[in-house]
Amino acid sequence: MAVSLVWRRVALFLAVISVGAFQAGCATYSDSFGLIEQNLAARQYDAALQEIEKQANSKTDRALYLLNKGMVQRMAGDFAGSNQTLEKAKSEMERLYAASVSENALSFLINDATVSYAGDDYEQVLVHLFMALNYLELGQPLDARVEALQVDIKLREIGEKIPENKFTEDALSRYITGMIYEELGEWSDAMIAYRKAYGAYKKYRENYGVPVPDMLKRDLLRLAQRQGLNDELEQYRKEFGIEPQAETDDIAGEEGELVFILNNGLAPIKREKIVSAAAPQASVVVDSREHRKHEVTPMPYMVSIALPYYESRPKGIASARISLLGKQTTTQMMEDIDAIARASLDSRMTAITARSVARMVAKIKIQDVVDRTGRNKDSELAAELLGSFLVRVATMVTERADTRSWLTLPANVQMAKLSVPPGSYTVTVELMSEGGQAIATREYPEIVIKKKRKTYLTQHWVPDMGASLTRRRWK
Repeated sequence: MAVSLVWRRVALFLAVISVGAFQAGCATYSDSFGLIEQNLAARQYDAALQEIEKQANSKTDRALYLLNKGMVQRMAGDFAGSNQTLEKAKSEMERLYAASVSENALSFLINDATVSYAGDDYEQVLVHLFMALNYLELGQPLDARVEALQVDIKLREIGEKIPENKFTEDALSRYITGMIYEELGEWSDAMIAYRKAYGAYKKYRENYGVPVPDMLKRDLLRLAQRQGLNDELEQYRKEFGIEPQAETDDIAGEEGELVFILNNGLAPIKREKIVSAAAPQASVVVDSREHRKHEVTPMPYMVSIALPYYESRPKGIASARISLLGKQTTTQMMEDIDAIARASLDSRMTAITARSVARMVAKIKIQDVVDRTGRNKDSELAAELLGSFLVRVATMVTERADTRSWLTLPANVQMAKLSVPPGSYTVTVELMSEGGQAIATREYPEIVIKKKRKTYLTQHWVPDMGASLTRRRWK
């Protein structure tokens, strides 16, 4: 091959990789979230949305822009606007589900962050969950039911695509599905959903350390009793060690039910770390300047690669205590998104590492071509040095981990339920520390509870770690 042709090809590679070097040389995606997080902690949602809007024109991160925007709209109480945005995010993720060949090729040359972000498996499920919760707060259970059905479809897709993935069931989505069916009077379907939730929570207990919530146990007892499933009722009584309550004491009687949902903290944030990994056996060229000969010696070698890892963010509180009409209850853990995110990344780390090693090996081989071509007697020393230097710089700068994730998700989701007679009430919410102390209080006036209906109330809590954790009013 003529030297000029080789150099033209090298120049083309350098032009492509330099674009990636410029992009990768900037801060990682997760590094850009600091100001947004500060605004969320201060409950300055308009300011947070303004920061998020700066990401609107990113082609590769459009799904993330929409996911974060939709969640902050939800935090601000704009449930309809949130669902409009999350619907767009959902469509974008579905469009990107099968990555394009050109993007995959570019990611092999540069890094995984060059591919348009289609959402992690758990994120593709949770977008349906939070849309369903938005519809429930809007009093639209039929629309919430549609989202619940889509969760089932998406979970089947995940199970078929990655059988070893621990996230093949979403317990909270199953439980919310049962509540939706119950709201619509579809008792048999509600019972099926609660059974699936029970099975999912048993997996959660093993995989993430999340126990089966007491409220689900009581719902299983209550529905089994209502449906006349005596054998199943007896089984649950033995397993749970509790007795079913009389129908007149819950939503099946004359009362209504408050469902309080606490979105606690923010999901873990991805960072990058540089690690050494063994590359496959490769050819190392040994050049003898005196005789212009090359000796090829196969040998293994180590390469440095950038890999993502999750860093948990402080949650600040352990639970919330809900008071209504002289009754009190405390939230229970329903979904540990922090643990789910970590497990999801762990299940993909082997593939991520293999891709990173292969990419670095390819870059080293390109470096080898540049070095050998530069040593050709027809080449100029300046061109040789420049080409070798540029490829080495591009190789180092473009080796970055993909640190993208849905950063406005909560670290965990908690829930509490209280049954009370129909009426309009003031609901008091106290945020509790790990030591059981109330560190913040908020009152929600004029919350309407309807007969035999569920009223949903959600609060997002993002801690301001610079503030004192002494008890204060929470506005």
